[in-house]
Amino acid sequence: MDARFPYLVFACVILLLTALGVVLAKKPVYSAVSLLANSLTLAVIYLMLSAEFVAISQLIIYSGAIVVLFLFVVLLLPQGGSESGHNRGRAVAAVIGAGTMFTALTYALLRGAVGPSSAAAPIVAAKASTVLDIGRSLFGPLLIPFELTTLPMLIAIIGAVTLWRRQEKVSRE
Repeated sequence: MDARFPYLVFACVILLLTALGVVLAKKPVYSAVSLLANSLTLAVIYLMLSAEFVAISQLIIYSGAIVVLFLFVVLLLPQGGSESGHNRGRAVAAVIGAGTMFTALTYALLRGAVGPSSAAAPIVAAKASTVLDIGRSLFGPLLIPFELTTLPMLIAIIGAVTLWRRQEKVSRE
């Protein structure tokens, strides 16, 4: 066993707790702060696994930009984006979705551990990935998909603000 294993387990426990905080938080601001803690913990795990470039990318892109964007949008919403009432149907759908995902993950892990599959095959060491190699792949053939990911995020932000503003107008009248 590697000497980093206990630290990795501890970091994974923190990662799971912060992920639960994202889902179970009553207020969106607390959820966004839990997302920030989750993102920072994930960056620490990447550092422990000697993936420095991925760790720095995690810090800059997710912790630095995405979470700040979420907080900005939540703070634009009236009352900090708080929801009215608890919807039982939504909770049931969440439990069914989580159960389905857990079952699929368990099946995939057991199938990979027991039977022959591509997931159980040993990973062949690829050529050393440098920042130049990653940059060439990201800004070469993957440039258009990389840039297109911003469009759904922009649409989601505009939609959320529009829905909350419309709800705010109805409650004033």
